[in-house]
Amino acid sequence: MLQNPTQLIKDDNPIEAKEGIIQEADPLSIDIEDSELARVLEKRITDSKKYFNSVYQLDIRREKNETYLLGRQIGKNEKANKLRGYEARYQDNALYEIEASIKPVALSRMPNLIVTPGNPSPEAKESAKNISLIVDSDIKTRQTRKVLGMGFKHLPIYFTGIIKCIWNPELDDYEFINIHPNNIVVDEQCPINDVDYMSFVAEAVKTTPQQIIMRFPKKETEFIEEMNKQGVKIKQGEDWKLMATSLKYWEVWFTWYKKAEENQYERIEGLLWKYGDIILKKMKNPNYDYEGEKKFFTYDEVTGEKHESKENELAAAAIGPMMGLPTPNIQQETIYRNYFDMPHKPYYFMGYDQLGKIAYDETSRIEQNIYNQENIDTIGKRIIEKLKDRGKHIFSKEAGLTGKDLERMDMNNPDQDILAEGDVNKVHAWMQPPQPSQPEFAEIKMARERMFTLAGATNLSGILQSNVATSNQIAREANFSRIDDITEETINAAAEWMARWTLQMIKLRYSQEKMRKILGSKGTTTFLKIKSDMIDDGMEVHIKASGSDKQKRSNLAIDLAKLKSIDPLSLFEDLDLNDPEGRTEKLLMLSTDPQGYLMKFVMNLTPEEAAAKLNAQPMPGQPAGPEAPRPPFINPPQTNPQQPIPGNTAQAPVAPPTGVAASPQ
Repeated sequence: MLQNPTQLIKDDNPIEAKEGIIQEADPLSIDIEDSELARVLEKRITDSKKYFNSVYQLDIRREKNETYLLGRQIGKNEKANKLRGYEARYQDNALYEIEASIKPVALSRMPNLIVTPGNPSPEAKESAKNISLIVDSDIKTRQTRKVLGMGFKHLPIYFTGIIKCIWNPELDDYEFINIHPNNIVVDEQCPINDVDYMSFVAEAVKTTPQQIIMRFPKKETEFIEEMNKQGVKIKQGEDWKLMATSLKYWEVWFTWYKKAEENQYERIEGLLWKYGDIILKKMKNPNYDYEGEKKFFTYDEVTGEKHESKENELAAAAIGPMMGLPTPNIQQETIYRNYFDMPHKPYYFMGYDQLGKIAYDETSRIEQNIYNQENIDTIGKRIIEKLKDRGKHIFSKEAGLTGKDLERMDMNNPDQDILAEGDVNKVHAWMQPPQPSQPEFAEIKMARERMFTLAGATNLSGILQSNVATSNQIAREANFSRIDDITEETINAAAEWMARWTLQMIKLRYSQEKMRKILGSKGTTTFLKIKSDMIDDGMEVHIKASGSDKQKRSNLAIDLAKLKSIDPLSLFEDLDLNDPEGRTEKLLMLSTDPQGYLMKFVMNLTPEEAAAKLNAQPMPGQPAGPEAPRPPFINPPQTNPQQPIPGNTAQAPVAPPTGVAASPQ
């Protein structure tokens, strides 16, 4: 209960407009010296890059993974003059084949996401239902699948795949994008891939001086001076050609601890942009509401429920005590437009082969298979060179040939003949070339099988098929289990992260109502209105069904269908087919009323059109017309209860088939 409703309404009524400064300080400002911040972060970035490249050789290993996956090792060896002209250029890129087999399987098992309500009220349940439709639809859009797919492709090459949530002012909406791992520097002291444990995440952003000056106009002079210090000579007001020079600056999301009181520190999640020693701008994490909004709520003393106070309730609270009237139970609360309980850095780092030592994976399936790929290429090159080898010609000096003569001779030219003195068999010999052996071909096959087994891709592309169906099924299940595990820790985890950020962005920035178009399971389009107040406190995102769950449910449904122990609707739902209700209706109608199925679903006739068409059908061999007798299969005398009495010229209406309504008389 308010202690002094009149005073509170007078001073803090959000409806009344008041003059004067309400809040002078920018809620996103950070009270940290630029010079100190720039010095500390520059050192942390430098130390991190040095640590990962000296201890883990991160850049070298990433480049090697990329080279072998894309099959560029031959071109690099040629550029470095490591291959002679006569050497075979052989490459059997099993690495690329493996990755091309795993990615579509992983992305085909996109999870179903569901948002649970924050409280048991009907309004909260309805909001959670609509938000679930929006979140699940967003995650399964083509653009989001592309972002998830790119992160999944980056992971085994660069030991991480990075997704970022941004607010795009041009779209006036949030979106998810990929950041290339080579453009990211993370806290080397962080033992896991969770950004909340990283003291900083630095992203190198490629841009031009012109764009930096337009974005940070207050720092133009300092920025140009810093560029001149680094050897880029540009004057203030320079022409646009020189201002289009390509450069990079750092966007740094960081955690800072500011001393608040004695032995107490305040954690600050910040963001800054820096070039060299110049801080272009700094602020608190902008994806969080720090101030909140003061609102009044009326509480029901019996049920304990509350709702936002209306104007008449505020007026009653203000004038009730003066008139001796009962006043409603009104309390003021500060409402924060946050789904998160704290600010988070807007990055997600995919990880799978983690050992709790660094933020990146320790290794990957590509790195583990590189030596096997080299063995395949080495053996294959040797086989090709043997097949290309045509043998060696050996001449005796008694033939009278000199070294220059041999250089001019082209033994592969069929139009060139050779004249030798003396007995040819004594002055010339032919050395047979070595032929590839069966063990060499077997070794290539075994090496490829080892590569697919190591990567968990056996039987995804026909490798290791046997004549025993049970063995093939066991191999497939084993590989699907591995891919399910990879998908759970990468695709599913990233999808949940994206869903949580979706809720935060909606609650923080959807102050105005927006419309979302949702495509339903029946192919129908639904438009949903969405606003920030639809995100209730306590809402949580869960995976309703993962790819593994869907596969198991589908297999079980097929087995039950073979035993005739499942109804059609449950079968279609378990197979995750669209419009299961419509499919069930069609199946049942086809089995019980084929003619009605033909009229309704094949010919797309309305009930009235179907009834009129049936009534107008002539008997075989009879002319069409109003007096034409009807076919006996439509109106059989022995079964039709509406058959006319003999001698009566009036005709009873023909009953339409099941599922087709009769036309009005």
